[in-house]
Amino acid sequence: MTVEKLFKARKIFMLASATILIFILPFSLSVGSYNVTYLDTLKFILGYSNLPPDATSILLIRLRRALAGILIGFILGASGTAMQSVLRNPMASPFTLGISSAAALGVAVVLLTGLEGSVRGVILAYSNPYIIPIFALVFALIQTAIVLLLAYRAGLSERALVLAAIAMNFFYQALLSLIQYLKLNELQVALIVFWSFGDVGRIGWVELKIIAIAASALSIYFIDRALDFDLMGLGDDVAYASGVNAKRVRLEASIVAAIGASIVTAFSGVIAFLCLISPHIARLVVGNNHRYLIPESMIVAAILLIAADSIGRFILSPITLPVGVTLSLIGSPLLIYLLLKRR
Repeated sequence: MTVEKLFKARKIFMLASATILIFILPFSLSVGSYNVTYLDTLKFILGYSNLPPDATSILLIRLRRALAGILIGFILGASGTAMQSVLRNPMASPFTLGISSAAALGVAVVLLTGLEGSVRGVILAYSNPYIIPIFALVFALIQTAIVLLLAYRAGLSERALVLAAIAMNFFYQALLSLIQYLKLNELQVALIVFWSFGDVGRIGWVELKIIAIAASALSIYFIDRALDFDLMGLGDDVAYASGVNAKRVRLEASIVAAIGASIVTAFSGVIAFLCLISPHIARLVVGNNHRYLIPESMIVAAILLIAADSIGRFILSPITLPVGVTLSLIGSPLLIYLLLKRR
């Protein structure tokens, strides 16, 4: 296959993936305990449907949920690809930096201090609905700063980043277990466990705007760095010889990916598996050229997340499974299949 045909095939694959994403959106809106046809949801998206008020309200909630899934998919897909590239590790992701454990510890600290919170019967209520996401985000960013500082002191190599992250991850898990065991009651522990389940349904319109801004900025940065990622995949020496400061790019990419994953985790809980599997699927479709790999990873991640959320609402309706659980159940066998296929 000539280079021109290869580029053309990549563009066709990306166009096909984008088309799948567009057509799966109305399907996601039609799935749930309240039955709405695919055609009605399509008309609703286009603004032509005169549905009853109840159906319109339900579709608005589902639309917000689907848009959140798309934007989160964009963030985690691009971040996972970037981390695997700069760390040269196919198992790397933003959550390799220990973001999920740090964010969970932030939630535990909120519950431990009782900041602006109160227990009403069997419900833990907060006068400020953003207090938990804020603490989760702050602790995730603190974790990122500590890991990057330790890695910087050790030379900022990919090995230093991974080892520093592993060490801090175990430390945060130990602190979280200690707080849960000694200080928190059953309701508070259950809240941490429930929060750790990834769920796009808890994201409101304000949070959606914040995630949209983060997705836009992150996507622009990573796509702009596509050539640098290609050179770093050949080794730091090749990158330096080509005029790319590998350590600086690794630091920048890790910070951007960590911030994006931290924002997602703060609002939706832990959806760690998505940024691991989507780059592998995209790589099979468009290859290792990051000019195509990053956008394709974003589209694949969005498709996987919306599909997993739809299946989670359909399989045990009217019970909704958290998308993080559904995604891991679907993605784990898929990842094993991809690993066996590449042997």
